[in-house]
Formats: sequence, structure tokens, C-alpha cells
Amino acid sequence: MFHVAYGCGIRFSAVDAAFSKHTVYREGYLHLLTTRDGDNKTIALAWAICETESGDTYKYFSSKCHEAGLSRYLSSTSIIFSDRQKGIKNFHDKFAAKTGRCFKHIIDNCKKQVNGTGQTFQDKTAWALRNAPTEVQYNLALVRLQRESPLAAKYFDDIEPHKEVFQYAMNDAGIATHGFKTSQIVESLNGVFAKARRDAPYRLNAKILKWQGEQLEVRTKSITKWMKEGHPLTKYATQLFQVQVSPTQPHTNIIFGPKHIWAQT
Repeated sequence: MFHVAYGCGIRFSAVDAAFSKHTVYREGYLHLLTTRDGDNKTIALAWAICETESGDTYKYFSSKCHEAGLSRYLSSTSIIFSDRQKGIKNFHDKFAAKTGRCFKHIIDNCKKQVNGTGQTFQDKTAWALRNAPTEVQYNLALVRLQRESPLAAKYFDDIEPHKEVFQYAMNDAGIATHGFKTSQIVESLNGVFAKARRDAPYRLNAKILKWQGEQLEVRTKSITKWMKEGHPLTKYATQLFQVQVSPTQPHTNIIFGPKHIWAQT
């Protein structure tokens, strides 16, 4: 999966841990690192089953990922999203990848802070603040949030650094997020493996491997068929390309190089 990611991954990743549901091994935690391949589909890059979730376990997990060569993928051109809890910082610190913080978790934490104060805010107002593409639009969204809840507005604005959370700051820093705002790509797989987490570690590991193999088979068949139809890019990349190329342009021949795209008219 590392070779798949390094060859065509979009360098958006996420890390998290989920508790074991086994009747005996109740303290175990499945640590999981995921990313998106060239067709914007989630793949599991690495996982570890540890006795708890802590700074030490994330340090162990990150060291094994580094030994496997994942530092090449989790480089300065990548971003890793997480909920930033229970020692995840130790995982982030191992790699040069940018840090992203799950905004859904931040909203939930903010609600806990303002609970009981008589102030409330709408999720959509908070998301508008997070999604503002420029600093000017961010400040306008902040004013709107202040009207709903001054405490919430201060909570969000006080987050440092902004480039780990807010789109305008990510844009200014040149961080590519591909529209992602949360750590959902790892939490969704924790859900996929929910039933497997009821098993003992060896059986859990076997089921994850089985899922990986099935996913590779499905995607190999899909991309092979796609290529036979004459497409030089994945469906996801094709969609992005079509958005960026004006339909009024008289493109008669498109040549795809390893790093650039040229259009001959």
C-alpha cells in the first residue's frame, strides 16, 4: 500500500486509534494510518494494535511507519489530519508532513466550552469560518459568529496556529487539502473494522489484511477497465482536469507528461 500511495496518492492522510471490542482484550487500541489513492479512495497505509492509546504508543507506531519508509510519503508536501488527542502529537512530530486538525472535533469541544453559559452557535456558522478562503472573508465570518456567541468566536479565533485549522491560512501556506476538513478518512475505516475489533489481535489483523486484498482486487479491475477505455488519468484526476480546463477552449490534443500537462490546439 505504501507503493500505491507513493506512486499515486494525493498526500492527504489521517491517523487515529479505536478501542478493542474484544470481551477479554478490552484495553487494546487499533492505531490506524490512512490516506487517499490517485482515485480519491481510502486505503490503510499502516496499523498497530497496542495496549492503550498514549504518547508512547503513537511514538512506537510512528517509528515503525518511519522504518517502513513512510517518511518519503509523509513529507513536507503532505498533510496528516487527526483529532490531536491522547499523544497523537508524538506521531505528527516524527514526520515533515503538515498537521491538520479535525474541525468536527473542534466544534464539539467548543460546544462543551460554551455549554451552560447561555450562549449557542450554529454549526453552519462555525463551518463558514473554517471554510473562508481568504483572511478578509474569515474576518467577516468571525463577526457573524460573534453575533451568535462571543465565547465561541473567541474559542475558534484563539486556536494556534491557524494554518492547522482554517482554510484561508492553509491557502496562504500553500497546503493542499483537496477539500478535506476532518479526519473522517480514518474514522470511517475504524467503522468498517468495527466488527473485526471484536476479535483478538491476530484475527483482527487477518481481517484487515483480507479487506486490503479485496480492495486491491476491486480497484485493479476498475482501473484496468478504465485504462482500456483510453483514459490517461484516474476518474478523480479526470474530474479535476475537466474543472480546470475551460470547455470553450478548442483542445484537439492533450499530452500528459510526468510533471506537467500541455494542451495543443
